[in-house]
Amino acid sequence: MSADPNPSSGPHQTSLPTKASSGPKQVPGAQPQRPQGSEMLAELMQTQRQLTQAMQETRELRTKLGRRSHQMQVLQQVSEILAATSKGGQVVSVVLDVLTQEFHCQRAVVWTLEDGGAGYIPKDGTGLTRPEWSPMRLPAPNPFPGTPLVLFQSQWLDPSCDDAILRVLRGVDGSQLFFIPFEHQLLLLGFAILALPADRRWEEEDLDSITILQRQAAISLYNAWLFRDLSQQRDALQRQAIELERVNDALREADQLKSEFLALTSHELRTPLTGILGFTRLVMDGLYDDAEEMRSMLQDSYTSGQHLLGLLNDILDLAKIESGKLEVHPEPFSLAVLLDEVKPIAEAYPRRMDVELFWPDMSGIPEVVVDPSRLKQVLLNLLSNALKFTKEGSVAVQVERHPGLVALLVVDTGIGVSQEAQVRLFQKFAQAEGGHSREYGGTGLGLVISKHLMEMMGGTISLSSDGLGTGSTLRITMPIA
Repeated sequence: MSADPNPSSGPHQTSLPTKASSGPKQVPGAQPQRPQGSEMLAELMQTQRQLTQAMQETRELRTKLGRRSHQMQVLQQVSEILAATSKGGQVVSVVLDVLTQEFHCQRAVVWTLEDGGAGYIPKDGTGLTRPEWSPMRLPAPNPFPGTPLVLFQSQWLDPSCDDAILRVLRGVDGSQLFFIPFEHQLLLLGFAILALPADRRWEEEDLDSITILQRQAAISLYNAWLFRDLSQQRDALQRQAIELERVNDALREADQLKSEFLALTSHELRTPLTGILGFTRLVMDGLYDDAEEMRSMLQDSYTSGQHLLGLLNDILDLAKIESGKLEVHPEPFSLAVLLDEVKPIAEAYPRRMDVELFWPDMSGIPEVVVDPSRLKQVLLNLLSNALKFTKEGSVAVQVERHPGLVALLVVDTGIGVSQEAQVRLFQKFAQAEGGHSREYGGTGLGLVISKHLMEMMGGTISLSSDGLGTGSTLRITMPIA
């Protein structure tokens, strides 16, 4: 029975679709799809590749981390060592060890700023013998003045720096030279130059480690430089303090001697002056029996005046010496003639009865270059001292001839001079035996003046004695004319 073509008023009845099959729905004209297992296999392989790559990156990162950790440990140890040392040599040695061990350089040399900042001196090297690296001195402040170089930046050195100095460091294997500066406060305190293989490339962590090492080394070198400078200043201050103390001791001693000199001089001047005034008053008052006694009084007054004049002349000569106004006029002169003039004056000097005065044979003695009046003054002073300090025995004048000079010796058997007194005998105001109550008179200026006079005439004066009670020998030398 055929269906009614016109719709009815009741529900429209449609036919149910047939049940779909379990396989993919075939679309007319579409490509057949890959099986689901192939997609899973492709995804699995891609995931495996990504995992392998991730593992490789992890291993590389772990290696880098391990190396960085090792470098940080090394740098920490180096930092502790450098912080504990104040010597530039130890700093250089530690830095060189780190560069050698951590960066495997074939040869390396470290320079530091020395010679007061005038140049860079090689302090230590590796891969070379000391005779090879020790002559590698470089100028300051720029060790490579002929090469454009950023001094405060680590970099490969241009081959133009490979002059006669660095050629040994580069070697015959064509190594590259890497420059590592140690800069602090814009001052290049030193640097290291490493000889590395031509194919060597720096890793980022290596450069970071070198940067840290640079800062540590630069600060340590700067501290060592400051410490050395402070040590030198301390030593200089200590030497100055010792010298100042020595000068103070000398000034105290000179002040004491000067006080003794003033007390002694006032006594020495008063004694002859009192004699002059006393004898003159006696003559003026007519207190003498006859002309002979008056003449004796006048003679004593004259002798006291001569003694007073000698004391004043010594003081004036010392003043001229200290002001640089004392003059001498050396000329060729005969010692025999000079001794003939000195002999009667010395014979008239007061001396004890048991003291004999001996004179030398002057035959064959050549002329000498002296100022006759000044040499006469010196010789009379020596004879006066010898006669004054000799209680018994003799005073002898001796002559010796040596190549180019003649020596006169005044040898006495007097009180002698102690070793302590010999040290200061030629100082101002000093005598062989001091103190205000000395048995012997004198101002203590005679030997000082004699020393200056002999030196001004090109001669010398010296004293020798084995000690107290053994006598003494005064020796003067003069150049032969």
